[in-house]
Amino acid sequence: MGRKSKADQRRVEIMAAFYHCVIYDGMAGASIRKIAARAGVQPSVLHHYFSGRDEIIEEAVVYFTDRIFEDFRRQMARPDSARGMDIEEGMAFIFSKGMINDDYTGFFLECCVAARHNPRVKATLADLFARFRAAIEAQLSALDGYTALPKTQRQLLSSAIVALHEGMELQWFADPDSVSLERARTLARDLIGYFLERGSHD
Repeated sequence: MGRKSKADQRRVEIMAAFYHCVIYDGMAGASIRKIAARAGVQPSVLHHYFSGRDEIIEEAVVYFTDRIFEDFRRQMARPDSARGMDIEEGMAFIFSKGMINDDYTGFFLECCVAARHNPRVKATLADLFARFRAAIEAQLSALDGYTALPKTQRQLLSSAIVALHEGMELQWFADPDSVSLERARTLARDLIGYFLERGSHD
């Protein structure tokens, strides 16, 4: 894989500056002036690499949701095992600070707000959720009885785990002292067990 061009590197630097502006000032506060200042360039330089703030938002959402997902995939694939993490480890990571933390969660929530008025951002988030579900399904496929479940049940289970993750993440972000990510992990594991047990009796 070739090295990134200087232009590509500068675009990433601008997107990183945007990401940090969103974390500290919110999406509405991430102005061209603030992004440029954090990137250490003049505002006119941003217009050389991006057509405007909307394009920075769109590209940054793609870039950083890809990074979040790649972190998830790397953690879920252990090099010493063809099967990757076991389910206990997988659920532990999904509900850990590696996936749920102030920066990731805050940025993600701002992206959800931006998605209401930006179809490209919305499509990027939809793709992120689809990849998250597919990765969970791939992880669960190592479990006895999972592949015997009807496809609709496998899809429902992966969607339910994502929903549990996103719901707990939102509550943790609002009130971390009242939400136990450890209990959320246990609940996700029990939910998987429920689906497999139910499927074995159908």
